[in-house]
Amino acid sequence: MSPEEREKRHRHNFVHVTTHTAQEWAETFVSELDDTVIEAQLRTKQVPPALPEEDAISRYLQSTNRLLILGFNATLTEPADTPGRRADQIKEMELKLHPELKESLTALCSDRKTTIVVLSGSDRKTLDDNFGEYDMWLAAEHGMFLRLTKGEWMTTMPEHLNMEWVDSVKHVFEYFTERTPRSHFERCETSLVWNYKYADVEFGRLQARDMLQHLWTGPISNASVDVVQGNRSVEVRAVGVTKGAAIDRILGEIVHSKSMTTPIDYVLCIGHFLGKDEDVYTFFEPELPSDSLAVARTKQNDGLKSPIDRRPSMKLPAIRSVSKSSQGKAQRPLLNPEKRTANHGCGSGRRPSAEKISWNVLDLKGDNYFSCAVGRTRTNARYLLGSSDDVVSFLMKLANAST
Repeated sequence: MSPEEREKRHRHNFVHVTTHTAQEWAETFVSELDDTVIEAQLRTKQVPPALPEEDAISRYLQSTNRLLILGFNATLTEPADTPGRRADQIKEMELKLHPELKESLTALCSDRKTTIVVLSGSDRKTLDDNFGEYDMWLAAEHGMFLRLTKGEWMTTMPEHLNMEWVDSVKHVFEYFTERTPRSHFERCETSLVWNYKYADVEFGRLQARDMLQHLWTGPISNASVDVVQGNRSVEVRAVGVTKGAAIDRILGEIVHSKSMTTPIDYVLCIGHFLGKDEDVYTFFEPELPSDSLAVARTKQNDGLKSPIDRRPSMKLPAIRSVSKSSQGKAQRPLLNPEKRTANHGCGSGRRPSAEKISWNVLDLKGDNYFSCAVGRTRTNARYLLGSSDDVVSFLMKLANAST
């Protein structure tokens, strides 16, 4: 090494040592520690209370037309970290319904006053395999596909959905799956999910960070997609594909199919939903004015149109009203049941438009709405349950009380 090069390197090292002193390090450390404390306090303030089970069950029994919206993964499944199970749950193992739920779900589904919807990001086959024997509605891929278990799958997907990005993202996911032992990715029709919940946690997080850099600088730099980070997953989905965005279309389909003559007066929504999908909780909030609710959902969908304005498949009229005689209640328009048309097509089936509005889908008092997040303390939901085991316990109590 030449004397000039040696001197240059020494000068650089000297500047670094004299500017990055122990005092500088201590001040930086204390500052970051203060920021961490503040963030922790904010998180603590936002933690919702535990689900008031007795009140939820009491109001359930007093209502006449109930809607139960349940997530699947980490909600109706056994916890992934259950002792003795983690070693068996590798990528070849599919999601399975919690074994203690069968009797409770059967009882709840047999109640004519109750409509159950399993709303999941999983594909259609997974939901069919786990819930095909029950009398309920299945909403796969964040509500983009829907069916009553006695009928055929239909789509609620917005028309002209851009999916040109799928192949390039798939190559990135395959690359990181090979580099991350016990990780896997799932390909659905509207999204791709890379999951590392059975991999080494720290290594998986490093790989996820690296993956996001690859995605943003390459395949999705100009694509119309949303990137959703879960606890141990990375999902890329088409813009506008959220559970809340699909609820309007799902409600319209259920009302048509069941020929409802009374409005829904009780809603229970429980799930381990990612932040992007928590618009499903705010959808039913009775205290929010209708116009404000639509605006709120629009903001959550990153500037997209609200789901009411963006549902060509269902053609449900985008009209919301609150009558003077029912202030404080959330109401949504219901299509005239006489105008419904049977739709038993395959995955591409779409409901023809309806023309008349006869009464409101929802007549929901604030006390009759229970939104509950599972295992997520930072949430838009009103209440919290710790794990899927708590969900199973509550649903068993609900089923026992109604029989």
